[in-house]
Amino acid sequence: MARRSNMDATHHEKIVDKLMQYRGKIPKTLHLTDKKAQFTAEQMRIYIDDLIANIDAFAICYEKGLIR
Repeated sequence: MARRSNMDATHHEKIVDKLMQYRGKIPKTLHLTDKKAQFTAEQMRIYIDDLIANIDAFAICYEKGLIR
C-alpha cells in the first residue's frame, strides 16, 4: 500500500505565499540600468511564476488523489 505524504492545501499555500513574497522583492526592470541585471530579474519573475503554476497544478492533482 502506498504511503500518503503530509502535504495538504495549507502547505501549498505557504509555499506559494513565500514565493510571492520573494518575487515581490526582485527589483523592477525599470529600476535596473545594467542589461544583464534586467534580464536576470525578469527571468527570475518568469521562473517563479512558472513554479507557482506548477505547484498549483500539483496541488490540484494531489487533491484529486492522483498523487500519493
